[in-house]
Amino acid sequence: MPTEPNYNRKPIPRSILIFGAAAHIGRPLAEFLRKEAPQIRLRLVSTKRERCDALRRDFPQAEVVGANYFDLASLERAVEGMEGIFVLTPGETDERPAMTNLVAAVKKAGCAVHILRGVGMQPEASLRRIPETLRQPPALSLPIQHPIAKQILDESGLPVTYLNFGATFMDNFFRRMAAGLRRERKLIWHNRLIPFIDPRDIAEVAGRLFLSDNHRHIGQFHTLNNGRDLMRFSDVAELMTEVFGEKITHDGSKEAFFAEYREQMGDMRSRLWNFFEYERDNEVVWAPNNFVERTLGRKPTTLRQWLQEHKDQLLSPAG
Repeated sequence: MPTEPNYNRKPIPRSILIFGAAAHIGRPLAEFLRKEAPQIRLRLVSTKRERCDALRRDFPQAEVVGANYFDLASLERAVEGMEGIFVLTPGETDERPAMTNLVAAVKKAGCAVHILRGVGMQPEASLRRIPETLRQPPALSLPIQHPIAKQILDESGLPVTYLNFGATFMDNFFRRMAAGLRRERKLIWHNRLIPFIDPRDIAEVAGRLFLSDNHRHIGQFHTLNNGRDLMRFSDVAELMTEVFGEKITHDGSKEAFFAEYREQMGDMRSRLWNFFEYERDNEVVWAPNNFVERTLGRKPTTLRQWLQEHKDQLLSPAG
């Protein structure tokens, strides 16, 4: 067997478990693996029965199970026999019990060769910079909770690679902001400076890391963005105007934000706005990089391309 330093020696998982398999990253990951590596046994997880039913319909060759991070027995059943594990947690998850349970379950199973954990953190962020408004419950999970998750997983000794979403998801435009665009051609959102990424590109990165035999990814913290688009939302409105062929305005005021998202977000508006203000105070850390491009072997989706693809969904009342 080769022993030179460049020899890759990470086992490629023969079975992969995907948490959040019905959502906007987990589902395209399952689709990618089904296409690229049909020999791998897939186990798909959701906490909601109706989503489990949809997964069984759409992925008839995969095993679909229900599991909850706060139910250790369900986690033990989910991870049993799984060599690859893709881990995402819902927003505002209490990561200490969640990851403590997951680590216990994975160690009991004893067969994981590669775990991918998605997190959302400003690179090299100091916890001392996080304001008190984001520390008190109920708090948005990202600034406080994800470092807790990373600490627990680091200390576990498990073979973890961190995928840090150092960007905003492009599909947030129709998951969050489409109503204002359809109603009055107005983008109503905090004028934060942020990189962008298509969740489908995140899913492909995860799939390619699972299928890689390069052991050097174990223990690494990879920050993902598309390497191109570092923009304020006022700039995004100008780009939309070009792409859509009609004027799109931007309103980044707190008053407009709170009015627009009253029904959609409720009390979460204050926490999210405080989070955006924290990000603005630390926006100098954002830096586009080419990790996604190198991993995919192609250029990631640009925001312009994504807007062109989803114009009708964003502007049509039926979108």
